[in-house]
Amino acid sequence: MTHSTPDLHAPPPLRIGIFTDTYAPQVNGVSVSLQLLVQGLREAGHEVTVFAPRFPGYTDKEPKVYRIPSLKYLNKPPIYVAVPGTPRTTWSISRSKFDVLHAHSPLTVGLLAYLKASTESLPLIYTYHTAITEYTHWVKVIGETHIIRYAARWFSTASTNLGDQIVVPSPKFERLLRAQKVRRPIHVIPNGIDLERFQKSKPSSLFHERLGLNPDSPLLISMGRVDPEKNLEFLIDAFVLIAPRFPNVHLVFAGDGAARAGLEARAAATKFKHRIHFLGMINRSDMPDLLHEGTIFLSASVTEVHPLSMIEAIASGLPVVAVQDEAVEGMAVDGVNGRVVPVNDLNTFADAVCSLLSDRAGLEAMSKKSVELSRKYSIQTQAKTLINLYTQSILENWRGA
Repeated sequence: MTHSTPDLHAPPPLRIGIFTDTYAPQVNGVSVSLQLLVQGLREAGHEVTVFAPRFPGYTDKEPKVYRIPSLKYLNKPPIYVAVPGTPRTTWSISRSKFDVLHAHSPLTVGLLAYLKASTESLPLIYTYHTAITEYTHWVKVIGETHIIRYAARWFSTASTNLGDQIVVPSPKFERLLRAQKVRRPIHVIPNGIDLERFQKSKPSSLFHERLGLNPDSPLLISMGRVDPEKNLEFLIDAFVLIAPRFPNVHLVFAGDGAARAGLEARAAATKFKHRIHFLGMINRSDMPDLLHEGTIFLSASVTEVHPLSMIEAIASGLPVVAVQDEAVEGMAVDGVNGRVVPVNDLNTFADAVCSLLSDRAGLEAMSKKSVELSRKYSIQTQAKTLINLYTQSILENWRGA
């Protein structure tokens, strides 16, 4: 009988508190990346407790998710804002014991993390997921005023400085925070995904059949939230230029959001409306099939942090055509795995897509390059890097640094 020898040099399991204003069942980049991160941390042997707003009618399937009472703020997509001051919430958080806290929002739930950290002298990590100044249009009535944008910039800086260590998913946000005079140490740690799930998808014609298309019809894919800041109207306008040159090409939007009705109306006003498709929300289990059926992944957004959908697309082997934005550095490389064109240059964007569609050998070569570029975005790498940062922060906290 053999006995395994314990690794005396392995760090002990950490008790980690994750505080977020968006989590399952919401489907967006922050929610999905957080669920993957929590899974990765737990698989590495650590104890993770998640604090998130209650989502009526939803029951968590994973352990140690504490739901905070909430109020509905938006209907489409449904967004709930936590009400953190209830006695039950205060009691539950105060009795929980952690080694390190990690906040993923500057709003109500993130504030709970700061209060917990400050009252118990715990290290607080804060991940800056969203450029707050780019989303002020969601503030009802006064969202686009100069005053609210100034206030958003001040709040962005002030809330970020509450963390002991700051994490950003891309160099774009490191530069943004330094320009906003954030004083805390900033670490660039890219979002991770389950690479194997997207790289090893079986061949499928699920979505071609659902849309009633010939299996050989090329699909231009846009995947993610259908919201105003995503600049999706640009993709429809570009498709109007592409469609006459490639009569069997179709444009597919996967996702839902506040801009969907307007986008559908814009598509219906074109003479190619029968070749523009809106799938709405699709099951995450079906996403690898959709991406593997796709031909090119499209992005026209300049408000991304580190787009998870693009990581999933390149892991699936899709070439990319995107507009220039620091957030896609390392994912979309011009001339390597696709084309990166100037912002809002409609003709150049359409020409780039057409150039790829007419070069089958080039598409195949770029597909392989996309897979190569995706390898650095594994969830295991992200979790390991964060665990090292947690440990460093705990030691610095003990030393009184």
